[in-house]
Amino acid sequence: MSIDQHVRPGVAAELDALAPGAELVAALDRLSPATLTGEDLAAYLRACARVQNRGTSRLLDAMHHLGRAQADRAERRPDLDEFSSDEVAAVLGLGRTMVTRKLDLADDLRDRLPDVGDALWHGVLDEHKAARLCEWTRDLCDDHARHVARVLLPEAPALPPAELIRRIEKTATELDPDWAARRAARAEKNARVILSPNPTGTATFSVCDVAAPRGLAMRDRCDAVAALVRGLGVLTPIGSLRAEVAGRLLDGSVEGMTDHQLALLLASEYHQHGRPDEGPSDGPSDGPSDGPSDDGGPDDGPDDGPDDGPSGASQAPGAGGDVRPDDQGVLDLPGLPDEPRRPATDEPDTDEPPRPAEPVPDAPHPPVAPMVDGPDPGSGRPHTGASELRLRLSTALGLDDSPATVPGYGTVLAHHARELLVRYRAGEWRVVLTDDHGHLQNVLLARRRPSRPRGRAEPSRGQECTAVVELQVPTTLLAALRPADHPLWAALLTELQLRLGELGPRLGRPPTETAEDRARRRPRAEIERWIRVRDRHCVVPGCYRPARRADIDHTLDWALGGPTALRNLGVFCRHHHRAKHRAGWRVHQPTPGCFAFRTRAGVSHTTHPKRILEPLVQPCPGPRPRPLPDDGFAPDSAHDPETEAADDLDWRRRFLRRTKGHAAPAPATSPAALVATEDDPPPF
Repeated sequence: MSIDQHVRPGVAAELDALAPGAELVAALDRLSPATLTGEDLAAYLRACARVQNRGTSRLLDAMHHLGRAQADRAERRPDLDEFSSDEVAAVLGLGRTMVTRKLDLADDLRDRLPDVGDALWHGVLDEHKAARLCEWTRDLCDDHARHVARVLLPEAPALPPAELIRRIEKTATELDPDWAARRAARAEKNARVILSPNPTGTATFSVCDVAAPRGLAMRDRCDAVAALVRGLGVLTPIGSLRAEVAGRLLDGSVEGMTDHQLALLLASEYHQHGRPDEGPSDGPSDGPSDGPSDDGGPDDGPDDGPDDGPSGASQAPGAGGDVRPDDQGVLDLPGLPDEPRRPATDEPDTDEPPRPAEPVPDAPHPPVAPMVDGPDPGSGRPHTGASELRLRLSTALGLDDSPATVPGYGTVLAHHARELLVRYRAGEWRVVLTDDHGHLQNVLLARRRPSRPRGRAEPSRGQECTAVVELQVPTTLLAALRPADHPLWAALLTELQLRLGELGPRLGRPPTETAEDRARRRPRAEIERWIRVRDRHCVVPGCYRPARRADIDHTLDWALGGPTALRNLGVFCRHHHRAKHRAGWRVHQPTPGCFAFRTRAGVSHTTHPKRILEPLVQPCPGPRPRPLPDDGFAPDSAHDPETEAADDLDWRRRFLRRTKGHAAPAPATSPAALVATEDDPPPF
């Protein structure tokens, strides 16, 4: 979703026109932030960031020179070595580990990714994003790493780090899908379990380097059992509940129990000991740690979006016309009794999500339900959670190996995505039709499924699947496919082509709205589905919380006369939904899917609809097969991270990377055109 920041003539225009350098520093010195209004303050902040980025570039360059310096000589050693970090650490009073990371970054910006170094020098990219571009392309061949940088640098300044990492993964995989698959297969050989202590006295249990389908199955099962427990009136925060479920499944204390029996056990323990304090809110967490998050991919900063529960926390798709903004973190699962809710007539006259009802202090605890409705899937058979899989129809058919996306996880290799298709066969399948430029035209619900390949076991009957599969395809490609060429998919392709012909002049038009639709408070299922597919994620700038786990909000409140119509609906995560009602944000929707924001500070932003299909990255020519990166381990060796010397291993990896030789830098378009002038050449 593109973002426009409006600036007024005057101070804002003057600051935005200056390149980082002495002139911009002098202009900032003449201003006091205490005297500036919101728009001018935003320009002042952007100018400070450009100056800081230029200073960071100088600092990294100076550290790199000192790491290669020789006594009483201006000549430098050709490369950094094991003791270069000691020189810098002694001067700046920093730890050797931190200095080593910065020297690695400086080395990459100098030799491997000069375009990223130029962007940092010109102030358009900050150190944090530059480090992510370097770290997440470090195991790529140099020409692939430079190509990824050239593709992503124009949009990197506007992307939060989590989304930037997802785009790096997707672009790098598209360059050579076979290489990415071989890299993942080798990493799976180093699968391991790690238990590490935390400063708080707790412990972190990690299962590392498992295949993506297995990892998603583990997460989905924890989510599904937690949903069963929530359906029995347990108000424990969902994060703690998921951790308790995972611990019980692994520590052997519930061996032989079915998932339904485990849910009953946890619910009975909860009600037997009384309801404890709910603890921290299940609301958005603004401080996730580095690594994969539930917010749409890897996360590595405090501002990359909220993280407040599993993917099943939102409404079940296609469950009816009324979309309920459930209490934060509460999981809904078909077949379970809902928690008591207020009748519709008692809802407040606002689009703000309802707060959970206050418990009665001395009310007796409700009895534990004797059984959970619905068939028991059987001991050891995992429930399918509420995952969402997005991939091209051409990838599902095997025509290409473009990676798929699982919101809340990240990029998934093509062969893993096809494996997930079989697992999610009983879920909701959406076919998103786009034009040749990737813009939304129609959303269809597939009535048929591809035939099951021979040798695939039939899933247990009655097993509930709430997963969503989104197949993306341009209408021109769908019309050109021959069902006979894809026997397993023939029935589905034939259905889609017939329905494509039936659309006729309605192709590219949103669902028809009636007067009854506009008068009701909640949108019907077809309109809700269109809104979530159109917006993709929270429409607020910088927030990429998946649409399926966010709220449907009226731009003009329904209580104030706003209609339930496409031009008045949008996707807001729970945090930004509250910001709209409690922080004084003003939101306007000039055209469907285009949102104009004015924050309480008076800063204006505009977001536009995002393309459903991103352009495919063409594979780079090169040796076939490309060599895999050296990971510091001997081939097929058993590795015990608790007995390995971490410093020696890290140094061995860096040494091997530096001594393998760098290819000559490929010609690239520098981001210097993004700035008006420059006062001296960049150091990298």
